[in-house]
Amino acid sequence: MNAGCEPEFPPWLRPPLERLLGLSAEGQLPSGLLLTGPFGVGKGVLARAFLQRVACTRADDALLPCGNCNGCHAFLGGIHPEILEVTPEEVGKEILIEAVRGITDFLSLSHSGPARLVLIEPAEAMTVNAANALLRTLEEPPAGAMIVLAATRSARLPATIRSRCRLLRVPPPPVATVRAWLGDCHGSGMAVDEALAASLNRPLGALELIRDAAAVENWRQDREALVSLLTQDTPFPTVTAFRQCDLKSLIPRLQCLLLSAHYYLATGLHNDFGRLFDRRVLEAFARRLGRHELAQLSLESLRWQREADAPLNPELRCESMVLRLTNGNA
Repeated sequence: MNAGCEPEFPPWLRPPLERLLGLSAEGQLPSGLLLTGPFGVGKGVLARAFLQRVACTRADDALLPCGNCNGCHAFLGGIHPEILEVTPEEVGKEILIEAVRGITDFLSLSHSGPARLVLIEPAEAMTVNAANALLRTLEEPPAGAMIVLAATRSARLPATIRSRCRLLRVPPPPVATVRAWLGDCHGSGMAVDEALAASLNRPLGALELIRDAAAVENWRQDREALVSLLTQDTPFPTVTAFRQCDLKSLIPRLQCLLLSAHYYLATGLHNDFGRLFDRRVLEAFARRLGRHELAQLSLESLRWQREADAPLNPELRCESMVLRLTNGNA
């Protein structure tokens, strides 16, 4: 990761951070807070900025934590005695009941600061048993406790948990705002507009593409697989290309490609994602499939996305996807 690319705190997160700090100053923090918004909009950045700001001992009236005091160092080192973060043991895995039981033990301890704080991210990763265990804590929260849940798919949380949390939505910022925020970043050499389109207009995803070589390589593989889908007469090269990709990133980009083709048929224009590919090739692909078939494939791609974590043979999964996608090309 390029250490020289550290943009300022996202400007679209400043208003919700101010709101949270205002509640803290007034002693009105809710026992449960649900942060929700699109993937990559910065919910985790907002939550951690708030937690660190509460821990900071030198910020005074500043919005952001100082980053240099003992409280900031303890938070950044993951050893602050009054702040607990609960995340899956591995990316993409579930949050188990044992982790939530640890929250109960943590909150039962006395605290010397304004609150004892817990962050659960992504909250929708909790198992049913873990969510049920958390519900009992939310129903009878200890004094001075606050549990922050950050969720992209908040509908996956039980309604009983959602009803016991104050909701704070983090909407996607205007593209112009994100462009300005990313404008001074340099790293991979990727242009801001390409990074935004390749990240599906996700601000933090675009930042990662600009400064992280691994993210750029992931995009290169995904793009090559999609180009193969657009250009190959037989499915076998595309199956091979799909197998080399991470389906969790490839499938959302595939969905955008299908939507780009549908958008072209409907308007005669190319959207930002579509402009990442050869115009004539994408147009031929769109006309070959047609609007009805593109709509059907878009629906099926939602099922493929839901099944991305299922324990299925990845080679058979890729073969099945590509055969379905290329049937319309015959």
